[in-house]
Amino acid sequence: MRLPRRLRSDREGVASTVGTLMALLVFLTFLSVIVNQWVPVWSKDSEAAHMNVALGQMAGMKGSIDLQDLAAQASGSDYVPVTAASAVTLGMDGVPLFGSPTLGTVASDPDAGPFTVTFDYFIHTPSGSDIRTRVRELSNGTVVLNVKNRYFPQQVIAYENGAVIRSQQDGQVVRAPPTFLVTESNNSMKIRMDLISLYGRSAVSGTSTEVVNTRLFATDLQTYDRFPANAVIWANHTSAYGLAWYQFLNSTLASSLRLGGTYVFTPLDQSFTARIGALVVYKISVTFIPTTSQYITRLEIHNNPGILGLDSFRLRHAQVQVGVGEAPENAFK
Repeated sequence: MRLPRRLRSDREGVASTVGTLMALLVFLTFLSVIVNQWVPVWSKDSEAAHMNVALGQMAGMKGSIDLQDLAAQASGSDYVPVTAASAVTLGMDGVPLFGSPTLGTVASDPDAGPFTVTFDYFIHTPSGSDIRTRVRELSNGTVVLNVKNRYFPQQVIAYENGAVIRSQQDGQVVRAPPTFLVTESNNSMKIRMDLISLYGRSAVSGTSTEVVNTRLFATDLQTYDRFPANAVIWANHTSAYGLAWYQFLNSTLASSLRLGGTYVFTPLDQSFTARIGALVVYKISVTFIPTTSQYITRLEIHNNPGILGLDSFRLRHAQVQVGVGEAPENAFK
């Protein structure tokens, strides 16, 4: 009878197997550190840096529109519209093999963010009588960069009525202010405001650097200085960035006039009413509409002759064509 052959132990084979397993564990540990630690930290820092660069690029676009407006004011009827190009980086490339890219979208919407200014003033006729006339000026349009960050908070950078606004889930702020000036002298106020209308609907998505073309083709400046005793300047704005507008308008008026008043806050709205004694000088409020995720911002500036009246109101309205992407000329047709 033949006995079964005994297997011989091989210590060198066992050592090779253990060594291979240890090498795999080291490799997997190193790979886990890259995927779970280094990639999120690197991506978060890169996304934050990209948002700062994009903010500067959107501010550069605002600057080009402002310079075109100044050129139009200086040249008068001889102004020739020109197209200014501003580069905007949409997103950030990912880490090869480890992370996907961060995509962004820049879009121009001519119907968004309507801004309405309404007030009454007197027109003096040759017969010597004064006719009370109502003025209603309207502007609209936004250019929005929406970046879908994966590690850094998702942010939106918007250009709206001359302001560059940074918005994220936990707050909004005006980073480049529009033209809104209030000065007080000899118990009277001088107000300067610009309205900027944007035309052209276009959008592009990705991670590349795209061009936003802007062309100011018309501008008009009017100065009003004859107001009824009970005149009120109303400014209404409907936008996704109403909180930023409320904070900007309120802080501008507060720093210029330095008046006390009453602040009211509820979960959906807030308002501040500035008074001199029992007289209302201005009221600023913002209301959130949950069904549309929009804010309605309202500003009232009252005329109080002899106490703090309206001396003059300089209102400029600019018209701007906007084109986004590789074929922006389609937006100017």
